Amino acid sequence: MPSKEHEGSSIVSLRLSDDLLERLDRYLDWMETARREKSSRNHAIREALTLWLDQQEQQAGIARPDQARRDFRAAYDRVRHGQDPVRIHRIRHALHWPHDHFDAVLEQLRADYHVDLHSGDPSRLSDAERYDSYQVNGQLYLSLSWRA
Repeated sequence: MPSKEHEGSSIVSLRLSDDLLERLDRYLDWMETARREKSSRNHAIREALTLWLDQQEQQAGIARPDQARRDFRAAYDRVRHGQDPVRIHRIRHALHWPHDHFDAVLEQLRADYHVDLHSGDPSRLSDAERYDSYQVNGQLYLSLSWRA
């Protein structure tokens, strides 16, 4: 009978190259001496995999969509300053998300009728601001407003 201590987990066999294992051991030695934190190989690998998956899911736009929408709305409210609509490049800068993730969340918000997208005169924006706006199907959107 499996131990209750490990309920909800599985053992995975993993082959690591000698070089990768040496790097891991150097890191663990550094953690123990420099930070005075003791860790096992298994713990370090679990932590690294968790961080990597969090990053990959965020970039793909598949991690916790409800949280991403709340974060997007909070960024919109922070940069709004009583204005409506809000420049998309300002929201993008406030979030510091990868372009693909930002665009995926914005597209989902648009598809779910949470936001309206607005075009405008791009000549008033810098190249960087135009790049950080939102372009889809040949249309450049410069700002958005949240629906009530």
